[in-house]
Amino acid sequence: MNVRHIKIVEAAFKLFAHYGVGKTSMSEIANAAGVARQTVYNAFDGKEELIHAALLHYSCQTKEAVENECARAVELGERLDILFHHMAAVPYEAMQTLPHLDEILEIEAQLSAERRGEVKAVYRSTIVGALLPYESQFVANGLDLERLAELMKGMFTQIKRDAVDADHLATLFGTIKAIILASASRGIAQT
Repeated sequence: MNVRHIKIVEAAFKLFAHYGVGKTSMSEIANAAGVARQTVYNAFDGKEELIHAALLHYSCQTKEAVENECARAVELGERLDILFHHMAAVPYEAMQTLPHLDEILEIEAQLSAERRGEVKAVYRSTIVGALLPYESQFVANGLDLERLAELMKGMFTQIKRDAVDADHLATLFGTIKAIILASASRGIAQT
């Protein structure tokens, strides 16, 4: 996406999250982005496409943040904490403060499998990248890194939904972290 598209997507997402998708007009999105209404229509077919573009944009931002922080993290536990922060804690906090984020997530669930897959692929590759230095340890214990990333993405999504508060979220993650750390230790996993 070019800079103008990013401005539109970010403005749309903020408005959708605060006021709801149905109550936000394309004119309001254009005004918030500082562009003409026709520019929004030329760039995006509608609100569903804007939501997809926003989710893809934010998944790429998450990937970049995780990569930057993992570049300084040596230990697997540190990398897991970074993944948790960006893929569970930050989104959980947003879910608690943005009144219409659930509406966006409902629309996300109705996107085509291809579009949902694009966003999930970014998150999975983020997890793979963070765990890659430990791939040989996982493989030695019979774990495929791609499948582990897929499982972790699903677990992060589920604990965000199940947590009753931030402390509960952290407790749920603690269990996931312990399992993954044990899975990376030689001789733990059975084939």
